Amino acid sequence: MAYRGEKLSLGIDLGTSSCKFCAVDPRGRIVGVASSGYPTFSPFSGWAEQNPRDWIEAAASAAAALWESGSVDPRSVERITLTSAAHIAAPTDADGVPVRHALLWSDQRSKAEAESLRRAYGEYIMARGYNNVSTSWSLPHLVWVREREPEVWGKVRMIFLSKDYLLFKLTGERVTDPATAVSAMLYDGPSMQWSEKLCSLADIDVRALPAVRPPQEVAGHLTKEGSRILRLEEGIPVFNGTLDSATETFGAGAVAPGDLVIRIGTAGGIHIIKETPSPNPRLLTYPFPLNGLWYSQAGTSSAGSAIAWAVTSEGGAKSPDGFRSFGQKAARAPAGSLGLLFHPFLSGERTPYWEPGLRGTFTGASFQHTDAHFARAVLEGVAFSLCDAFAAIMENQPIPDQVRVVGGGTREPVLLEILSATLGVRLQAMPQVDSAYGAALLGLHADGSLRTRGGEPDGGAASTVFPDQALSDTYKKMFEKYRIVAGHLLSLYRDISSIDDGHIRGAKVGEV
Repeated sequence: MAYRGEKLSLGIDLGTSSCKFCAVDPRGRIVGVASSGYPTFSPFSGWAEQNPRDWIEAAASAAAALWESGSVDPRSVERITLTSAAHIAAPTDADGVPVRHALLWSDQRSKAEAESLRRAYGEYIMARGYNNVSTSWSLPHLVWVREREPEVWGKVRMIFLSKDYLLFKLTGERVTDPATAVSAMLYDGPSMQWSEKLCSLADIDVRALPAVRPPQEVAGHLTKEGSRILRLEEGIPVFNGTLDSATETFGAGAVAPGDLVIRIGTAGGIHIIKETPSPNPRLLTYPFPLNGLWYSQAGTSSAGSAIAWAVTSEGGAKSPDGFRSFGQKAARAPAGSLGLLFHPFLSGERTPYWEPGLRGTFTGASFQHTDAHFARAVLEGVAFSLCDAFAAIMENQPIPDQVRVVGGGTREPVLLEILSATLGVRLQAMPQVDSAYGAALLGLHADGSLRTRGGEPDGGAASTVFPDQALSDTYKKMFEKYRIVAGHLLSLYRDISSIDDGHIRGAKVGEV
């Protein structure tokens, strides 16, 4: 039976692989969820791009699935808040029609452009943009398009970030928020406005970019077109929202300086809230949506995506049953996988190595190893990559006794057991907290309707994983080996791996 109680807040997350809807009531309880995926195109090694049209079709499909599930009456939706993955720029013509596919944060093709920007302007970009240049950011992506696809670049009149493109299609408004603007690497952190200087590095007219407004402000209202896409009434307010890492952190109840969250999604992330920006070349720095706060993020490139790759490579389904079966197989192998190590660098690595040329590697394999050992090594490798990032962000800071963990990875008990043992801390797993949920809460918070501080949506569904001392001894030794091997891999791949796009210059890719 469809929910017909108090008015609902709808969070929409335009994620790396799918668009997810989450409807919550004013007490923060989840009433209904739905999602719809879209393809990522990878015509060459290291490339990852999506068609913005697919985002809109997925939003329409997820909306239809939510209403057709019978759990939510669309007439109960009172507000909508958006969130999305970072660093995904969608260039369009003057009418808002995409001129090419959008490059994802995981796309590595702009390695040469990023290195050139870092050599010439690295200190300036760090001082004004608060982040170190790498292939994750929109600035080098856009420079790549300008230099490699001049005929496409000549058509560009507007540039949206992915969340803001969805907002534009729903409301007709061109608006973004400070954190999403920072993720473009075109925004001046000290003055909190688009930077003429940073934009000039890619020959971008500032007028091509959306207006920057607070995340909890109403950015627009559903137009006739937005109503058609979401199958909701015209005029419903759409709140600006912010990055998925911020809404997920907020959804977990982390709202004060020092609060810490581990996120295990497509990629991994460690987020810690700060009173002021704390730029660090090894970390990511963004504005937080509350009280002028900021947060630092130690982001990995692959977490859930590495596990999904392993599941499907073995012929399993990318579904709850497929992941469950994989986890059960991993549980049959001993801790440490008889010395087998996996480094989940399938699309390079961010914190702490920042090397796009790194690639996923198994080391230490022997005739003793079975598929169960390989499955466990994958989970151990993902946990170790998170521990590596955790060490970077917690350098010279006290380690808390307990840490909140959110994202799809919280549903894998073996992974959490490994992570808790290696870190030596209790983990509070919040499997129902995600960025769509956090966006819905942020919409309620915006006008004072929120009746919860955040945290687990169904009051008590969170579980605590305690570090096993025997496992801790094993995993701390394995983690040290992981880091030693990672150092050798870093040297190896820096020497032999570079993205050679000379043979694809002028290739017809990214068309929409």
